[in-house]
Amino acid sequence: MTEKDGYSQKIILIGDGGTGKTSLVNQFVHRKFTGIYKTTIGVDITPYQVNAEDTGENIRFILWDMSGQTHFARFRSRFYSGTSGAIVVYDLTNTTTYRNVQTWVKECSDNCNRKIPIVIVGNKADLNELQIRHIKPPMSESGFPSLITSAKTNLNVKKAFFTLFEAIVKKTLTKKPDQAAKTTHVSYESQLDSEEQ
Repeated sequence: MTEKDGYSQKIILIGDGGTGKTSLVNQFVHRKFTGIYKTTIGVDITPYQVNAEDTGENIRFILWDMSGQTHFARFRSRFYSGTSGAIVVYDLTNTTTYRNVQTWVKECSDNCNRKIPIVIVGNKADLNELQIRHIKPPMSESGFPSLITSAKTNLNVKKAFFTLFEAIVKKTLTKKPDQAAKTTHVSYESQLDSEEQ
């Protein structure tokens, strides 16, 4: 495999059912949004390829959108294997999903058996009239980046994914001493659409 052939990284999206994980993936990858809620059965897998700005290396991120429904909990542990990073999603209009962020982070940590980059996302920012008072996300004291998003309006959706992508790339390169001098970036800033600027 040549340098430009790149490598794959597994990303999981976790959080309570109905928080908008699938909508975030659809907006990010397909630029589509639908207000029709459809429960994810088990896991949905979507690939997304990024070209590193400095090296031209291709990085294939595999997005695993995992069901947050409680009756799927006993099946989820098998899906954590090989995870490189996680996005934990909660619903800004639902305080229960906010409180459950810590539970999801713990489940992720317990099943991954290693420390991985995590980004905390509060979704549905477009529902201003229903939005809970936003305070410091529950895991921000542990150093996890946190963002407010809207899958409907595309607010910070790309930024959320690329914040995680960048953290994974940096972590991967630190494990490769021969690549220590590289400055591989997958920053979303150069790929922002005009309406996001």
